[in-house]
Amino acid sequence: MIKSLSLSLCGVSLALFLIGGCAKGDGGSNGGSMGTAGTGGSAPPPPGLGQGGPFTFPQSKTSGACTITSVATAVSATQNAYNSWKSTFVTSNGANGALRVQSPQHQSGTVSEGIGYGMIAAVYMYDRPTFDGLWNYAKMHLDSNGLMNWQISSTGGIVGMGSATDADEDIAWALLMASDQWSSVDYLNDARAVIDAIYGTAIAGDGTLKPDQYGGANGTTYDPDYFSPAYYRVFARATDNPAWSGIILDRNYTLTTTLSAPKGLVPNSSTTGNPTATGTYGYNACRWLWRIAMDYCFNGEPRAKAILDKAGPFFNGIGATNIGDGYNVADGSQTSPNHNMAFIGPAGIAGMAGWQSLLDGAFMFGAGGAGDNAYFTNSLRVVTMIMMSGNLLDYAHQ
Repeated sequence: MIKSLSLSLCGVSLALFLIGGCAKGDGGSNGGSMGTAGTGGSAPPPPGLGQGGPFTFPQSKTSGACTITSVATAVSATQNAYNSWKSTFVTSNGANGALRVQSPQHQSGTVSEGIGYGMIAAVYMYDRPTFDGLWNYAKMHLDSNGLMNWQISSTGGIVGMGSATDADEDIAWALLMASDQWSSVDYLNDARAVIDAIYGTAIAGDGTLKPDQYGGANGTTYDPDYFSPAYYRVFARATDNPAWSGIILDRNYTLTTTLSAPKGLVPNSSTTGNPTATGTYGYNACRWLWRIAMDYCFNGEPRAKAILDKAGPFFNGIGATNIGDGYNVADGSQTSPNHNMAFIGPAGIAGMAGWQSLLDGAFMFGAGGAGDNAYFTNSLRVVTMIMMSGNLLDYAHQ
């Protein structure tokens, strides 16, 4: 969820957009009633979790019916993007012996979504010291629910209390993948604790995903880009909680399908009481296609493919390098002309479902690094390049 900053801090509206990372953060499909929280760290690992790996970089594998980029230098370009991101944004300063992802757009502080993106990148790039450093930092800044407070100052003070659901999910997913990457039950148990905390605080009674512990059903805020269905199938297995792959999956697919306009765009935010496909596809919504595409690539989900079949042709027609950083959801008209990987990267991931020129064009744009000097855009550059190159995988399926 993009937090508002005054113009005196950001200068111009573009700067407001480019902080992006002000984000507070933001199985089957048979429905069923809400389950109980899982067994946490007390249960043995289910098959395919806590005992795989190693999956050293590069894997360069396709998933399901999805393709990966055909760019010949994909491996080296992805490694270079990660190295550049790490040297620029990962620091031990103010981390009390751990590591954190610093955001110049937050006075060099840290937001929880940055820790989530960093842990995802590190586990897929086989960088365990960075992964452990970031996870240790997150554990130092947990709230009373066991989830990371969403904004921390450069010196370690809590600036934004309470968690952000998108960051919580990414952290949990990274821990699950780490449990296979490094065959660690400890990471699996940590993931279970985070997943159960999300379930206890960020899931409404009807299965709606809340943007934080305060939002939820009955007309309150709903952020479609926080919905990460591929994660939920593995969450269900890890915690033995079928609600994740049942009512939670189905409820949020219903909401996001309702919010998805003819061009395959969703708004930054809506309400559950009256969800409509109107508003702006901006610096929250841009991440949505990455999350939806994972469910098609990893699981062949037809509801995900139906969304990609709208967004893929739309962005392919625009051309990767011409994709702007804002669109009107209802008619697809462009609202902002800047070009960066917060928008181009997820659109390129949509291209993995059948639009190779979109996929390759987006990857090449990311390899060039243009427009991605901000923490948020650069982090999404790295994560999306990892996926487009066939290295962001569901290790539980390998």
